[in-house]
Amino acid sequence: MIHFSLYGVNVHVSFHLSYQTLWEIFFDTQQLSHFPHLENLTLSNCTLSSIDHFLLESHNLQYLDLSSNNIVSINGNDFSSLTNLNHMDLSQNKLESLPEKQFHHMSNLAYLNLIGNKLVNLNGLKGLHGIQTLIVSDNRLTTLPTFLMKEPYNLQSVDFGNNSFTCTCDIKPLQDWILKDERTFIDPHSMYICQFPKAYFGDGITKVSLDCSTSLHPAYYILISSLSGLLVICVIVATIYKKFRWRIHYRFWVLFYQRRYQRYVDNDDDADIMNSDDEDDVDADHRYEAPIMRRQYHAYVAYHRDNEAWINDQLVANIEDGPEQFRLCMKERGDIPAGHYILNAICHGIYKSRKTIIVLSENFMDDGWCHYQLQIAQMRLVKDNEDVLILVQIGEIPDNKKTLLLRQILCNKEVLKWTEDLIGQELFWNQLKMELRKPARVDRRFEDV
Repeated sequence: MIHFSLYGVNVHVSFHLSYQTLWEIFFDTQQLSHFPHLENLTLSNCTLSSIDHFLLESHNLQYLDLSSNNIVSINGNDFSSLTNLNHMDLSQNKLESLPEKQFHHMSNLAYLNLIGNKLVNLNGLKGLHGIQTLIVSDNRLTTLPTFLMKEPYNLQSVDFGNNSFTCTCDIKPLQDWILKDERTFIDPHSMYICQFPKAYFGDGITKVSLDCSTSLHPAYYILISSLSGLLVICVIVATIYKKFRWRIHYRFWVLFYQRRYQRYVDNDDDADIMNSDDEDDVDADHRYEAPIMRRQYHAYVAYHRDNEAWINDQLVANIEDGPEQFRLCMKERGDIPAGHYILNAICHGIYKSRKTIIVLSENFMDDGWCHYQLQIAQMRLVKDNEDVLILVQIGEIPDNKKTLLLRQILCNKEVLKWTEDLIGQELFWNQLKMELRKPARVDRRFEDV
């Protein structure tokens, strides 16, 4: 059936034929543009699969019925010219979605029937402020968009029954809207059914009991704010510590531990090295006064674990097991009592030794703890006037890995470089033993002269 008005005269054409056959007899697609005053158009049950642009060029069209067809989708400009349309029926089609702002310019559209489609949302109706009657039953909606429930929308009649509503807190605004004014809705109790979770909530939306309060006790807000602030502070502190951890360790030692080792003072560099038993006797004799303790080792050895083979095969064999039998202190060997915090263990070994042998290598410069040992040994020169550093180098060290502290030390300190040449090795050991015999005490009386 095609029903339209032409120049004020109503024309009704009714055949028991399909739309395609009827159109082939009377019109082609573009001939409808010859009816500029067309106001009413009904093309139902015509097996349309899409909306032809030429069918909708009339600016005066007020009534449009495209129901019971096979329309799957609507293009963004299909209804762009229908600014005066008041009534639209798109029911019993196969629409799955509506383009955004499709109806935005249709300010006069008051009636819209979308029953029996496959719509999962109604976001395309945003901007359709003039709508008064909306029928969207028998679709696949899980809820109704909240913008339809607010100003400036002025819905007077709504039917959205027989949809697959999900009755969670997302549907709370819709439930409140129905209960607020039931006159707006068509049969809200029997047709608005919860499909999920039906077994728990019951049948109707209006019967669902939902506690969707999001308000918290003020104490919870304070707790959450405090924990968030604490988390931010922890992240900042962790970042700073990661970047400056060795400087922090060193400053911490200077403030809290450096004074503890000032009692290890040898006024006589030629004094014999004491063992631990002798030190206990000295502590007993000076029980009621600040004890002055002598060194237990000739040298503390700071090295990277990758150079441990060289330490055992060369340094220990030539220095500790040689005829002079120098006593070396090595943390990894257990010369420092176990159970000490690593910071204290390093300080304990350095201050109980007259000298500190730093075995420099490329891996040594990459290790923060190795660099920290170099700082502690250098501090004995600054605080105690004791030049204890003996620098030994294994292999080459790239310039970009030499720290500022090491560069400053190298300006005034000779480095003993290990070589594979046998004659060079003999010279190396003689120079190292000579450094071990030198007094550590520095006379600063003539430095400023």
